[in-house]
Amino acid sequence: MSEKLFRIYVAVSLDSYVARANGAVDWLDDYDPQEFNFEKFLDEVGTLIIGRRTFDQVMSYGEWPYGDRRTVVLTSHPLGDDAPENTVAFGGSLMELTDALRNERLDNGDVWIVGGASVINQFLYANMIDKLDMFVIPVVLGQGISLFDKETSHLQPSPMATHIYPSGVVRLEYSLK
Repeated sequence: MSEKLFRIYVAVSLDSYVARANGAVDWLDDYDPQEFNFEKFLDEVGTLIIGRRTFDQVMSYGEWPYGDRRTVVLTSHPLGDDAPENTVAFGGSLMELTDALRNERLDNGDVWIVGGASVINQFLYANMIDKLDMFVIPVVLGQGISLFDKETSHLQPSPMATHIYPSGVVRLEYSLK
């Protein structure tokens, strides 16, 4: 059984924003996730870790897009009755959660740190991410919620691959271990 990877798979604007200042991601609407093999990526994922605001935002879209994958919502508040199956609230230590997920054998899938930016930065700051896939969308937002903050300036990513898609999107693949 191979080691689980903790992964970030995220779209960013050309100026490194993951969302508009109000959290909107409407600037992604013109891009088809199928072009970027999202389903193949999702097939490699066994567990999602997601922040409460991002969870609520995804829930507001209607149908849960991640199937029956186990989802850990980082929150200190209970989830609603409409939470998808295999979804739990977690308000404890990220280090303990990471250790538990790395060591368990319930599934063989990777762990996807979905977001938002605050959650991603907590994992980056603590050096708990193995792989970063950034999809740079050829859109300049000018302002918004940045993928990186000053606490992650210690990172030294190692480039693994790049790919340019017909839509103009560029995938940057990095190892962080």
